[in-house]
Amino acid sequence: MSPLNIQVFVDVVALLLGNPADDNAFLFDDSFCGGEDSGTAKLASPVWPRQLVRWSVTPLDVQTPVWLSGLSFDGLAMPAETNAPPWALHWQGYAPWWLAPGTRHSYRLTLVTGGLTGRAISIAGPSLVVNASAGTTADSVSIHAAA
Repeated sequence: MSPLNIQVFVDVVALLLGNPADDNAFLFDDSFCGGEDSGTAKLASPVWPRQLVRWSVTPLDVQTPVWLSGLSFDGLAMPAETNAPPWALHWQGYAPWWLAPGTRHSYRLTLVTGGLTGRAISIAGPSLVVNASAGTTADSVSIHAAA
């Protein structure tokens, strides 16, 4: 089964000007059928149980860095399992095998940018929508940061 890649594009300049994060974050996935609400902060990506999911962040203004500093599912924060600097992290993990088909699991992205020292930006709205079981035998692991 191919990994699901979720790309987050962020208009950092708009965030620095005080505009809402939900209007300036654009999420896309590479699923076969495409996610619902693609290009918005409300992206609903189809996922199979035990499918690898990867998140990456790209700033639209290349002179102002932004990175993903946290990820939480249904209110539960996923731990960073490394001591690497935050801009060196990527977030990935497997969708748990026990997720019921047709269920939606909301997540919150926490972003940090070089221009907003000490301030995190949260995007609460994207979700994973579980397809029917794919019948794989891979073990499920939590989503975490890796260097």
